[in-house]
Amino acid sequence: QVSGSRLWYFLPPDTPKVKPKVNGCEYLYGRVPLPSGTTACVQEAGEVMYFPSKWLHSTCALEPWSVGIGGQGGSPNVYDQGFEQLLSKHDASEAAQKDKMEECGVFKSEKQTPVKEDNITEKDWKWFDGNLNEYYNKLERDEHEKRDPNVITSYAVHRWMGPEKKTLTHYQLVREAIYEHVIRRFPPSAETVAGDGVALRVFDAGCGLGAGLMWFEQHEPSWELVGHTISEDQYNWIVNDLPEHRFTAYLRTYDEPLGDGGIV
Repeated sequence: QVSGSRLWYFLPPDTPKVKPKVNGCEYLYGRVPLPSGTTACVQEAGEVMYFPSKWLHSTCALEPWSVGIGGQGGSPNVYDQGFEQLLSKHDASEAAQKDKMEECGVFKSEKQTPVKEDNITEKDWKWFDGNLNEYYNKLERDEHEKRDPNVITSYAVHRWMGPEKKTLTHYQLVREAIYEHVIRRFPPSAETVAGDGVALRVFDAGCGLGAGLMWFEQHEPSWELVGHTISEDQYNWIVNDLPEHRFTAYLRTYDEPLGDGGIV
């Protein structure tokens, strides 16, 4: 181990193969139960881990930056790893990649009917000339009547994570990352309210309408939450429309220092 530390899990050679295969960190965070008979140890920087052949093992790096060098004896091509076979139907040719990028809109397709530039006039566009405040103000005004201040999903920005994911999934993922990398504890389940939470000060650099701040306040009542927004209309939504809350919001850009003034 060159830098950082690594958690190792071992099962003796006569153990039936563990299925399905999972990342070793899933065991550490309690997402997957440890197989019966598991032995664990931590390898620190400068230490060498050696174990005989046929021992089942899994690892988890314990720091954000971890470097290790490993190797194995024998002939790897005779090992039965049990991985699923990759589909061979994928066309990796340059032409296929170009077609896919045209389909996704990365490139303009030569097959599409070109748009005549003389059909596009200045009145078809709304220009903000770099005024992000007015840009976000217009977004808020256009959608204001559709929002319900008592329903976070109605004013939370949806970071696309697939059709089966909820609008609030990205807040849950951020919470898990804070627990794993900052608090160093097992993260709670998605909807669990922390009963004995660690006191943290969390800054939302672009808090928008305050959906993230409101969600974290409901799930982590011991956290001190601060947000900045550059939009006057978003700020007014937080001040005038949201239910009573404890978090603080400022009408400032994300890179301005925290301080007094503009407290909600």
